[in-house]
Amino acid sequence: MFTFRHEPLHEILPRLRAALQLHPEVQLRVPDPDLGWGLYPGERTAAGIHRPYQSWTDVADLLDAQLLTPQPDGELVQLRFRRLPAAERRLDGGYGAGSEFARIDKLEDPWLLQDLGEALERAHLQIGDRVLALGVGQGRELDTLPLVYPDTRFEVLGLDLDDSALATARQRHPQATFLTRDVRSLPDPDLGHFRLILALNVLQSPSIDTDTLLRALCREQLQADGTVIVGFPNCRYSAGAQRYGARMLNFRRPDLSLLIKDVAQTRRYLQKHGFTVYVTGKYEVLVTGVRRG
Repeated sequence: MFTFRHEPLHEILPRLRAALQLHPEVQLRVPDPDLGWGLYPGERTAAGIHRPYQSWTDVADLLDAQLLTPQPDGELVQLRFRRLPAAERRLDGGYGAGSEFARIDKLEDPWLLQDLGEALERAHLQIGDRVLALGVGQGRELDTLPLVYPDTRFEVLGLDLDDSALATARQRHPQATFLTRDVRSLPDPDLGHFRLILALNVLQSPSIDTDTLLRALCREQLQADGTVIVGFPNCRYSAGAQRYGARMLNFRRPDLSLLIKDVAQTRRYLQKHGFTVYVTGKYEVLVTGVRRG
């Protein structure tokens, strides 16, 4: 077991990294973060250098580990870092019901729950407004509509390629309509116009020309006073953990270049065409464009 009191972080990180390469679990004793409430990371206390739990969870994430439940030890606490699988498992089996991806409830991410709720509030939806949800999957994001607009009925249309996921969505939201459709087939004038277009984790797909599809949707499917909410993932999943930053091929660590490009491109287009734009989020970055007719 390590004991770190006065050591700087640049000494702690390599020691923990080396230990986790040899052992599945590493224990360490550090100053109790609760005793340093109100201090910034790096400030000194009688027990040693103060670091809040947020710092230690970030250390665990950086070292491909999970922080387990701390145990008190006088003015110190015992922390345990458990190593995650060496190779991150892909979410194989697609996105349908029964897949590993289907286990993930993204609304358990407090950042997304808060940000998506605020984005929906900005839309100022009214009774009977039409909502188009692209790549809707099992329809979990639609759960936020009644949270923001209780006792308000909308005409909701969800599109996805996976029939099993849509079957779950129909059970979850029996009042909505769900169709098996490829978003690349849009725009479709037969679908009509919508007050809100919601596209979470779909427009960034390599098979989709984000800019072209967004332009077409705003021009041909969105009402003049409509709102568009586009979500770009900034996380990955491993061993039951949501981890910051999307992993890219041939990169050891998450790289933000594609995310920044997509977000900037989307924001620029919406602003250019008269939308008021908001960019929010952490593990999922939301670009919300509100256009008043």
